[in-house]
Amino acid sequence: MNAMSFSDMGLAALKRRQFDAAINMLRQALGEDMENLDVRFGLARALHEKGSIVEALGEYRTVLQSDGGHEDCLHHIARALLQNDDPRAALNHVDIVLRTNPTDPELLTLRGQALLALERNEAALSALQTAGHHNPGSETIHRLMAACHRANDDIESERRAVEQLLRIDPSSLTASNDLGVINLREGHLIAAFEAFEQILSQDPEHTQATLNRAIALTVMGGMDHDAIWGRVMEICDEIDDLADIRALADELAKLPDAKRKGSDQATALINHAALTPVAI
Repeated sequence: MNAMSFSDMGLAALKRRQFDAAINMLRQALGEDMENLDVRFGLARALHEKGSIVEALGEYRTVLQSDGGHEDCLHHIARALLQNDDPRAALNHVDIVLRTNPTDPELLTLRGQALLALERNEAALSALQTAGHHNPGSETIHRLMAACHRANDDIESERRAVEQLLRIDPSSLTASNDLGVINLREGHLIAAFEAFEQILSQDPEHTQATLNRAIALTVMGGMDHDAIWGRVMEICDEIDDLADIRALADELAKLPDAKRKGSDQATALINHAALTPVAI
């Protein structure tokens, strides 16, 4: 089988999101023609989507060495750099491609994410507001704007951003969970609990809502603590520091119910309430 056949099959597998097959065939194609940038970029994309970020970055950089203006490569290397905790380099790459695509909402959103990671919150919010103008109703953009307000300790603006998203899409479980977390932080325990209960009635294994419901119930008290947290430990293994969160909950549960709300232990536990991560 010649290099062109491997190339065609590999790129077709990439379109079908069959990443392992794409990686295998595109590597074989590069073995025959190392200069084929379409194949190398396809390999980078397949590695990236599979989650092999460091390998993908190497392939993206090789493409850019031959074609520094490759816009798709600049876009996706910026995504990969941000996922690899290098927001400054991500910003540099996305700004290059924004020069010729200044109103592209995906690029503006990516720029906002990079700026937010760099704690340049006002600049991030400006980029996201422009992105929202060109892509109204985007859940990602609204949630990132809420994150900017949260980073600025502006809880009212954060609430407004989430409530606006819920008006646009009342069925958004992610936005409902976000609003529940805001209520939990503000001490509106019943409203928070009801939000998490509603989510779980539609998606019983919703990871963040399961954890957050348990936090709300622990602060309120009067419930079967071990059963509530046993459920959390069963289905929330993707949550970071889960064992530490459980230890905080166990510490809070030692207090009488009437003394839990407003305690240092409750504040520490509520600070671990989980928002669904925004995809990059």
